Amino acid sequence: MKFEWFVASRYLLSRRKQSFISIISIISIVGVGLGVATVILVIAVLDGVEHGLKERFLANEAHIVLRLIDNGFYSDYENKIEAIEDVEGVVAASPVVYSQLAVFREGSKQIEDVILIKGIVPEVEDKVTSFTKFVNGSYDFQNDDLIKQARFLNDETITGGIVLGSRLAQRLTVAKGDVLKLVVNMTEDQLNPGAYIPLIRNFVVIGFYESELTVYDDHIAYIDLKAAQKIYNEVGRVNSIFIRLENAEFAPKMSEEIEEAAQFSVLDMPTTRTWMEKYAPLFSALELEKIATVIIEALIILVAAFNIASTLIMTVMEKTRDVGMLRTLGASRGHIMGIFMIKGSVIGMLGTLAGTTLGLYICWLLSTNVMRPSPWIANACIGILSCSVIGIAYRRIGTVSVTFIIFATIFSINMFITPFLVLSSTMRTVLIILGVIALVIFWIIVLIKSWQKLSSIWKPTFFALGLLAIGFILFCYVKPISLEELGLSAIYQMNQLPIKVNWFFVGFINALSFAICWLATIYPAWQASNLKPIEALQYE
Repeated sequence: MKFEWFVASRYLLSRRKQSFISIISIISIVGVGLGVATVILVIAVLDGVEHGLKERFLANEAHIVLRLIDNGFYSDYENKIEAIEDVEGVVAASPVVYSQLAVFREGSKQIEDVILIKGIVPEVEDKVTSFTKFVNGSYDFQNDDLIKQARFLNDETITGGIVLGSRLAQRLTVAKGDVLKLVVNMTEDQLNPGAYIPLIRNFVVIGFYESELTVYDDHIAYIDLKAAQKIYNEVGRVNSIFIRLENAEFAPKMSEEIEEAAQFSVLDMPTTRTWMEKYAPLFSALELEKIATVIIEALIILVAAFNIASTLIMTVMEKTRDVGMLRTLGASRGHIMGIFMIKGSVIGMLGTLAGTTLGLYICWLLSTNVMRPSPWIANACIGILSCSVIGIAYRRIGTVSVTFIIFATIFSINMFITPFLVLSSTMRTVLIILGVIALVIFWIIVLIKSWQKLSSIWKPTFFALGLLAIGFILFCYVKPISLEELGLSAIYQMNQLPIKVNWFFVGFINALSFAICWLATIYPAWQASNLKPIEALQYE
């Protein structure tokens, strides 16, 4: 072992006269660890949300939509689709009549909503947007039994079946078999100038579209392509072609090539819109949040690094005599600087590794749906371990034990009773966070005191049991977060908070954390190396 490493390890492991410096070292490790764990967890959540949204959007959305600038209809779409599918990188293309219509239920006397109508061929559409995967019910738009039954019971003409978005169906309070009326257009009444007569078509609800994305489930409905062409008097024509690519990320590059392959006439003015253009504001906002998060968390790590610097400065003050003796025995300034830089770097490395482990463990807990023990078992575990630790720290179970039990009781009441109190969700969250902070601070104080009382033989066992206890308690308390139960599924477009660990970013934040901690050691180590032997030993 090199001289610098040997001395630095002795400084790290030996008992100090000033235990306060040891406490600050532990706080520095905890600070760095919490900073690293937080940034890994937050970025995993943001990446999970972005990845989850992207997956859902790409499962429901065409990568490229080809249409005319005025959204007009055009013929010869079969040949255009064939030419598009011959383009390298294109998986499939689907003809679509895409429009916006007013809708109301049978028996209603007023328009109830305006929705997006998509006329499709289910078998072809399935290759582009996985349509059938999200349908609860039938998608046989012409021959479903519900359509036959409606035609038998109603005197009105039934154009065909319709698949409604699930949230849209709830809002309209319709069920399978109900008849919906679509207002196709308005024609002027020849007998009453200035008045208009709505052209209405009747459709039977045969299924519901459940994609877990509000943008679809709340606003869209599907009908048969031929029925859509018929109600618009555009037989053999469409106004959109939906295209799926092998790689969705290449959509902007392939748009122009697809326009050329479609071979529109000179008078037509085709245009394309990619999924990236459609959802650019959303993904830009998520990217901005990630950048802001990294900056904020880097500042947290920087604060912890200042603790490391202050620890080293106080260590230099405590070890002034040692430094003087080492210089007298022949140690160079480089050796002295290396000793204190190694010591500070080890503190930073321990904090970084601890934070990475904690962050990844919480990410795993948040993404794993398994049966967990009751939190009350964790509370019992906390109580037993706490009394044991306090017994080690203070050699008796007395006032401190009672204090801890009071803390644990308040924390338990906070966790399990406050959700039932007549308080705002923000207030309940604040109370729970305050309880957690109070308990954690108390635990840290007691653990440090216990660690100082233990002999070197028992310290590894104490450390291992402590890690196991913390892991078990987190396993009991940390569970996947249901956005549906919190009423946030409509906002975040998913039922459960997704977690996706970005391993490249984990490596980056580890390197950044270690670099910040290493830089924090330079000034104290330089100050130590500048101590002159005579000045260091003049009062000895």
